[in-house]
Parts: sequence; structure tokens; C-alpha cells
Amino acid sequence: MTSLSRALTIRLSLFGIVLFTAFIGAVIAFALVTEDPGVLRNDVTSQIIQQSVRQPSGDALQVEKTAGLTRIEQSSPTLWYLVSDGRSVVEYAPELRPGLPIDIRLDGPTIAAQMRVGGDNALAFDVIEKDGTRIIVATGGGRPGWDLILGYHLRGIAGSALAISVIFGLLIAGAIAMSASYIGERLRSAAEAAARIDPRAPRGLLPTEETAIELMPLTTALNAALDQIAGTMAVQRRFMNNVAHELRTPLTVMRSRIDALPDDQTRLALTTDVSRLTTIVSSMLQLARLHSTELPFEPLQLNRIARAVLADLAPLILSNGADVALEEEGDRRSPIEANEPTVRAAIANLVDNALRHAQARSTILVKVIDGAVIEVADDGVGIAAADRSQVTEPFNRMSQSSTGAGLGLTIVRDIMAAHGGTLTILGRPGGGTVVRLAFPPRESEGA
Repeated sequence: MTSLSRALTIRLSLFGIVLFTAFIGAVIAFALVTEDPGVLRNDVTSQIIQQSVRQPSGDALQVEKTAGLTRIEQSSPTLWYLVSDGRSVVEYAPELRPGLPIDIRLDGPTIAAQMRVGGDNALAFDVIEKDGTRIIVATGGGRPGWDLILGYHLRGIAGSALAISVIFGLLIAGAIAMSASYIGERLRSAAEAAARIDPRAPRGLLPTEETAIELMPLTTALNAALDQIAGTMAVQRRFMNNVAHELRTPLTVMRSRIDALPDDQTRLALTTDVSRLTTIVSSMLQLARLHSTELPFEPLQLNRIARAVLADLAPLILSNGADVALEEEGDRRSPIEANEPTVRAAIANLVDNALRHAQARSTILVKVIDGAVIEVADDGVGIAAADRSQVTEPFNRMSQSSTGAGLGLTIVRDIMAAHGGTLTILGRPGGGTVVRLAFPPRESEGA
């Protein structure tokens, strides 16, 4: 997974390095172009000679043949230099040294001075302090290589370059932090807007007024895709609703004609088939209405609804030879914000489903917990853990002998989604299934 912040940090850092390198290169290039070549070469030569000067305690002045000085001597046929501390003189190629432009005692004390002469007879003259001794360094004709010249300039601007690099690095770090924060905030705003979209009607509702220009193509494309998805879902819902409506009348007519058949065995078989078709059509209508309308919510007592549903289903429960027990745990007075008809339908579907799979003359347990959770448990064969995620899919009947339409748990799942709750399928110790519906707790009025 790619991180935009990390990618932005890397790119801005690389850009900063390139920009800083270009700045250093421009400074060096400016110095090389504007300075007299002879003066520039003699500057570098003088610095290398100064670094080579050694003055042991009580001994005569010495010039050590360092690697840099040796290279200059080998590559400069016209090189000469002179080093003096007022008591001793070290001189290289004195026959090449021209007369100095000023009168200076080479074997005595002198004032601090620095002089550069360009042109054909370029020379450098420096008086430096070293270990408490004033030393004269004069040179000319040196031809140091470009690596020495560049090293000399880089050392000369090292302090300024370090200060500039620190300031520049802080500016780049601040820009990266601000940019990453800005991008993250814009992406979080878009993500929050996307999270608020109703999955039952995913219209293109991502905001575009405050969207950054760089994110506008993505936002526009997502809005267009969501509009297309919403349109396709609307077509499917209308089709399912129309089909269900169109099938109700033929099924009613078919049922009346089947009832008039003289053959009891044929009539019973056809009645079973028509009843299943009628159940499927009724379930399709229920799903279509659930997805096409905004459910009105109100404060409800879940335990009261459970008792009412069980009372309505009493004839069905008795006809199946089963018994139903209602238990209440925890807080019995806490209400939930819900739509009563759909909550009734969800509980009724679970009880009906439990009756279909329970063993003969068994007890269906309905339990209300803390006023917001309801469980319906049966003692049937149960559902394997690997299959539990599939049982809520439309027309998925776990048993081929089942007389249901395979839409009951699908309806319950969609009802819970509309309420912002959850449907969980669990196993039951000793065999059977527990289906748990958890409604979100009602927000207090003072919240």
C-alpha cells in the first residue's frame, strides 16, 4: 500500500537535495567565472603551502612535501614559492621567482599583509600567524588540478553552506509537514463524506465545493460511479417490486383453482408449491419496500415487541407442536430507536426459521438482553461455522428439504443494516443455532 505522505516526503526531499546541490554548484561556478584564473590558481597553491608549513620548536622553518603540494610541483613547471619566518627562508625554484612588487625583508619581521596580482605574472603574497609566529608565504606559477580547486572552494564555503543547509532543511521539513497534513485532512474529509453515504441509495454525495483541484477528478469520477450504481439498484428494485406485484394475482387465482381439484394428493402437492411461491413473492415485496423507503424510527421497548410477536405466532407455534420460552436479562426498560413493523418482521422471521429447523416437540428460546439485544435459539442440526456467512444471502437454503424461500435471513440482515445494528449467527452447546440481533443503544436526550 502506497503512502501519499511518504511519497510526498521522498519527492520533496529529493527536490531539496537537487536544489541545494544546484545552489552550491552555482556559487562555485560564479567564483570560477568571475575570478582571474591566475589569481584563483595561486590562491589554491598558497593555501596548500600554508597547510604544509611546519615549524618545530627551536628548529628552522620547514615545508613538508604533502600529497597536494607534491602534485602541484609535478604539474606546474613554472611554480615557485617562498616561505619565511624572519629567521629562516624556505624557497622552491628561486630562479623562477620574479622581483616582488614591494620591498619586504624576507629575513626579518614584517606587518600582516595579503596581496594578489593577476595577469601574466600572477602571484599571491600572504603574511599569516601560525603558532604565535608571523610567516610570509609568496607563490606564483602554480597549476593545481580542478579537484584541488573545487576542494578549496568547498572548504571556503563549508560554514555558510552548513548554515544554509540547516535552514533549508527546516523549511523543507515544515513544507512537508504542512503539505502532508493538508492532504491528509482533505482525504479524511472525503472519506468521512463517503462513510455517510447510505448504501441503500449511494448517490454521488461526495462534496466538491471544498475539494482540492488535484482531488476533483477522483471525486467527480466517484460521484458518477455512485450515481450509476444507484440508478442500477433503483432499476433492480422496481423490477423486483413489479414482478412481485404481477405474480400475486396469478398466484391467488392458481390457489383457488387448485383448491377445486378433486384429487387430494395432487391438490396437496400443488398447494405446497404455490404456498412456497407465495412466500417468495411476499418476501420479494418486503425487500423491495425495505430498500425503497426511508424507515421512520421511534423509541420502542424490544421486550414488548418480542411478546407481541410471539402472541401473534402462537397458532403457528402450536401447529408445529413446539413450545417457546421468553427470557429477559439485564435492563428491561431501556428503549431502542427503531421501526416497529420491520422489527416485528425480523423477530417473526427468526422464530419461523427456528420452528422449521427445530426438533419435534422442542422449545424455542427467545431472550432479550439489556433491552437492545434479542436472541432466538433452536435445537436443530445447527449451521457449520464455515457456512454461517452464506446463510444470509438471497435464496440460500441450507437444506434442500426446507420449505422456506431462502429470503428470511436476508430480510432480517437488511432490516438490521437499516437500523445500524448487527446480525450474528452462533452455535449452541449441545447442537442448534443462536441468531443474535443487536440494536444500537438509544442516545440519551441530553447527549
